[in-house]
Amino acid sequence: MDIAVLWSHVNIRTVLLGLVIFTVLSWFFRRPKKLPPGPWGWPLLGNIPQLARISEPVHEALSKMGDRYGPVFSFKVVNQLVVVLQDYDVIKQAMDQYQLNGRPSFEISQITLPGHGILTASGAPWVELRRFSSSALRKLGMGKSSLGKQISTEAQFLVEEIRKQGGKSFNPKDMLQNAVANVICYLVFGSRFEYTDVRFKELLVALNYSHELGGAGGVVEFVPIFAKLTFLPIVKKHIASNRAFEKIMGNLLKEHEKGYQPEISRDYTDAFYSEMKAKESNGQPTFMNPVSLYYSVSGLFGAGTETTTSTLGWILLYMIGYPEIQTKVQREIDSVVGRDRLPQLSDKPKLVFTQAVLSEIHRVSIVPLGVPHKCTEDTTVSGFHIPEGTIVITNLWHILNDPREWTNPKEFRPERFLDSDGNFVRREKLIPFGIGRRFCLGENLAKMELFIVFTVLMHQFTFKAPEGASVSFKAREALTLAPIPYEVVAIPRNSEHINNP
Repeated sequence: MDIAVLWSHVNIRTVLLGLVIFTVLSWFFRRPKKLPPGPWGWPLLGNIPQLARISEPVHEALSKMGDRYGPVFSFKVVNQLVVVLQDYDVIKQAMDQYQLNGRPSFEISQITLPGHGILTASGAPWVELRRFSSSALRKLGMGKSSLGKQISTEAQFLVEEIRKQGGKSFNPKDMLQNAVANVICYLVFGSRFEYTDVRFKELLVALNYSHELGGAGGVVEFVPIFAKLTFLPIVKKHIASNRAFEKIMGNLLKEHEKGYQPEISRDYTDAFYSEMKAKESNGQPTFMNPVSLYYSVSGLFGAGTETTTSTLGWILLYMIGYPEIQTKVQREIDSVVGRDRLPQLSDKPKLVFTQAVLSEIHRVSIVPLGVPHKCTEDTTVSGFHIPEGTIVITNLWHILNDPREWTNPKEFRPERFLDSDGNFVRREKLIPFGIGRRFCLGENLAKMELFIVFTVLMHQFTFKAPEGASVSFKAREALTLAPIPYEVVAIPRNSEHINNP
């Protein structure tokens, strides 16, 4: 054979062998990183067909999915990767990572008003807004006795509204929401509204509608493709809801701005204006602007009103469902507080069983999936690759109903939070307000409201179900687990001892 021909065969073989080796090595070094396991998905649709067939509450379905795939698993909504975490230690480690501190963009909100606030911002804007908000709310008394007095005053207005029912059955939801929302109004606008105020009513109607759209349908807010499908009925509803709330809140902020005086900081809104204007005049770069004020105030209303109202609704429901527990709470309050004054925040350390009841309420009534996070940079969780852009969900419901941590979790047992000597015990895995860098900013406020309103109501009334009515603990699934509508009868206890507000 001619030497040139032989050499050409050798070269071809060498080149082919080199290509094979290169291809194998490229695959080895560039192969997809290990994503969390999960169900097989359809091309283009992802796991939408499987998710659409879920007939039980989403958090329970995800809990079962985690039992199959592990405490870190994933699925896709169209092309959006969603990772679910449902183990306490995993969540604690993950939520401390700055890469997982982002928020997914609320896509439909960006159609009607582009911008972000304390609840929805990520990165540097979130850092600035969180730092300011934490400081401003502390100065306004969050966690302090000064705000406790304001909550007590609102609780007395609530008591008077309940007295007006004259022993007849009523749905407590609106009354509870009025009181809770007015505490937020005090922080944000420096004053409360009369419950009959038209603007106040409009604000709460818009807020309620927004939360009703939340639940499973809220996923349209986080998947960009849905924001482009504005012809879909669910998208139309979200747009209409956003615009209605923007109009009402925008008018309230404009009205409030008329009374703004730089030297007087009446509330959170004034403090925001002052900080924003100070940075602008000093030439400091800032993410504080009128739109971020709107979204921050809206976030405080949305997160603070619905969750606390729902929790109070569960409290009354469990008290009428477990009258022996209600009686025990009342006896403890009467023993510590007496009948000549109302309970105060300073009574809390001595009201150990009352604290245990509130803790058990937190365990059974929560934001089941928390607020979604977004991965802002590639990272890992428990050895799994979490790519940038992933939406991360924490299944808090699973953690608070894990039988390995909570014996017979379906039972309502406040004694879980008492030791053998009857002392109140805090349990590390009770995390209804989330955990990590983005834990709920209003946690202290919510705990103050719940304690004061609960103890005042127990001091002043005994709550019972209407004659012949059954008590159901079935939840209405939305952004929060709210009780389905129910009615209650309030029987006054030594009503002459309360002072009118």
